[in-house]
Amino acid sequence: MKRTQIVISMMLLVFMGLQGCKKDKVDPNEEELITTVRVKLTESGTNTQSVFEFRDLDGDGGAAPSKFDQIVLTRGKVYSCTLEVLNESVSPADNITNEILAEANDHEFFFQVTDALVAVSNLSKDGKGLPLGVTSTWTAAATAGTGTVNITLKHKPGIKAAGDSFAIGDTDISLDFSLRVQ
Repeated sequence: MKRTQIVISMMLLVFMGLQGCKKDKVDPNEEELITTVRVKLTESGTNTQSVFEFRDLDGDGGAAPSKFDQIVLTRGKVYSCTLEVLNESVSPADNITNEILAEANDHEFFFQVTDALVAVSNLSKDGKGLPLGVTSTWTAAATAGTGTVNITLKHKPGIKAAGDSFAIGDTDISLDFSLRVQ
């Protein structure tokens, strides 16, 4: 009887030991910390680039953002826009834009503008021809005004489709930039 108990105990110990050696599964779509978003706008026909930035080094919650620029555009002008997304809480900074581009079929930027101050068009596409939005064209209104432009990055692994609404997918980051057209 004792021998049976010893054998069972040994088997349990081996089984528990093997269980403890298993590696934790890594989620390939684990959300990255986004601390910085740069909106780079180049006026059409010029080399003049303006960079507007959001920076919150501790991420969502905690301390207030250390930088949250107002986007200022000239009325009637057309701009090429490039977005840069970073995690600057690590050194060297992690360029999340590269990950977004590598997983383009699972991501989409949305732009929502108040008071029709800017028309956003020509969003860059993913490998399936669906909108991605890392680059786009912004056309400022012909009249001056103030409002906001919301830039939201959605994560849509396996569910991104043509004509998706803003509500589909998980929000990686959503920012309300103050906007002035002068």
